[in-house]
Amino acid sequence: MGLEIGLQGLLYAFEQGRAMVWLRRLVVAMIIGLLATMWFAYKFNGFSVPESMDQAQIGRQLATGQGFTTLYARPLALHLMLVRTRTLASPLPETSQAPLGPLLNAVVLWAGGESFAPGSDQPVVPAERAITAVAFLFFAGSLALSYLLGRWLFDGRLALIGVGLIIASDLIWRFTFSGLPQMAMLFLFTGALLALARALEANEARHRSKSVVMILTAALLLGLMTLGHGLGLWIFAGFWLYAVVVIRPRWLVALATPVIYVLPLLPWAWHNWRALRNPFGLSFYQLYRQPQSDPLAFAADFEPILRFQTGDFLINTATQTLAQAGNLLTYLGGSVVAAAFFFAVFLHIFERWQAAQFRWAVLFMWLGAAAGMSVFGVDRAVSVNQLHILFLPVMIFYGLAFLLMLAARLGLEQPFLRGAFITLLFLVSSIQLLGTIALKPPLLNWPPYLPPLISRFSQWVQPGEAIAADIPWATAWYAGRTSLLLPENIAQFELIHTEGLLRAPLVGIYLTPFSGDQPTYDTIVQGRYRDWARFVLREVDNEDLTGWLLPSAVNLPIENQSIFYADRPRWR
Repeated sequence: MGLEIGLQGLLYAFEQGRAMVWLRRLVVAMIIGLLATMWFAYKFNGFSVPESMDQAQIGRQLATGQGFTTLYARPLALHLMLVRTRTLASPLPETSQAPLGPLLNAVVLWAGGESFAPGSDQPVVPAERAITAVAFLFFAGSLALSYLLGRWLFDGRLALIGVGLIIASDLIWRFTFSGLPQMAMLFLFTGALLALARALEANEARHRSKSVVMILTAALLLGLMTLGHGLGLWIFAGFWLYAVVVIRPRWLVALATPVIYVLPLLPWAWHNWRALRNPFGLSFYQLYRQPQSDPLAFAADFEPILRFQTGDFLINTATQTLAQAGNLLTYLGGSVVAAAFFFAVFLHIFERWQAAQFRWAVLFMWLGAAAGMSVFGVDRAVSVNQLHILFLPVMIFYGLAFLLMLAARLGLEQPFLRGAFITLLFLVSSIQLLGTIALKPPLLNWPPYLPPLISRFSQWVQPGEAIAADIPWATAWYAGRTSLLLPENIAQFELIHTEGLLRAPLVGIYLTPFSGDQPTYDTIVQGRYRDWARFVLREVDNEDLTGWLLPSAVNLPIENQSIFYADRPRWR
């Protein structure tokens, strides 16, 4: 009899008690581990985003004791440093990338030592696997914080289902293995949301001191998040507006939160000021860019016309706003559950005050982020400026709550029907992930980011020399050599070389399908590479090179689609 009672108690614990809750959590953890193992072993084929390689090589500079410097030289940065400070340090101070990603990479590269040095002969360098492993840890931590946030907003069951839907997002996995700092930013951002939630709870209970401490904690975490990307400033603007209205005492919140937020940003701002006499770095000058122009071409111009035109700024912002709106679902990972957040905000009355109040905080911060992305642009779903991904978890919680409410109103309250509806949500949300898993990954990322090929330049080019390239982020990372972004025209290239602006002679030019694989012939001869068109199209004869700075040339893999022009036959 006692055995029967004990068995019944055990079964009840699994069906209704904490044992069932932990079993569900264990299943979720196993799914995460399985997907991560699959991605590491089968899907990951190296970095493909330029900013990932750029931040990796900056991290190596930090790890080797050279400070926040870069091997990737942008002609625009050289121009601004000369005009504003009249000096060019060697190595060049980094003014384009935010410091969080490089700092995390530096820790990884320092720990790896010589095994992570440039010159790898492997298709996927070990350092990239290590960097993405750290990103995965931040992703796993973000899931844990997201669960706590979802449970505070709604309940534990909805939070667990929501975490499952986050895991089913293909986009979030692609970010995890991209080499970008978005997963570290997501961890900090979700922590800030949790701190804001606690501040609201204390404010509701009239615990003024606790609410102020928690709102300042949220501001500090947002400041640390902004170290991952300057657009975090726009998210803080939405946070500040909401906090000042809701959290008391308002005057203290209004004054103290900006101070706490700025504290971790001061060293970065001072670094940029010393290099450019501008605390916002090189990205700030994208505001001067002409409509329909290429941001990379703008950075390649050593003799730019820097004149702010209100009309140009408004045209660029309007164009980028429309592009962002048209691709919003893509930027949310194609998640219809996350997209339902906007219906939840405006069309649903939440019974719990936590969810009712917190939605406006999320909306204000998202509007700030969207405004920043409209000003500076987003070009791809997985890109450094894409910050919609930070809002994906909390949007999924709200969207799921809204869709479950609709299902209940449609009469889908029976356990079987409710389970079928949730299963349908999972199937729809995981279509892209399932497709990614089913497809065989390409052998390499295009243009050919092939480490064994690019690392040859570490042998052909000496440490005190430099090359120009159309993919300088890759040559800086894989070869560890100073790499100049191919200037706008040949005259600028010759000027930078003759004046010794890089404190190293330019001994070669590396061109790849990045510049040559354009849709049409006119795109090359009339586009940003028009002055280099004969080089890009391989129409320069050996006789034409005689007497020039780089009289030698050799075709390189894959299928001779790349070419290296040099001062002498360095490949022999």
